[in-house]
Amino acid sequence: MEKNLSDITREEWIVFNWIEAEASMGDDDRVFMAMGKRTPDEAVQAADDWDSTAEERQHYKEMKI
Repeated sequence: MEKNLSDITREEWIVFNWIEAEASMGDDDRVFMAMGKRTPDEAVQAADDWDSTAEERQHYKEMKI
């Protein structure tokens, strides 16, 4: 499965290991590929990481760089 970073849901982020793929020309969003499922310990860490950055991601969601 391949998705733009902004399209990955919390549930998908927690369940799958993601690696960055090469983005298409003109695509402003980073692209990631799901590469297998996380272990239970990895899933807990991924959930903590997602939750701890939620406010910052929302704040900068519309910012263009």
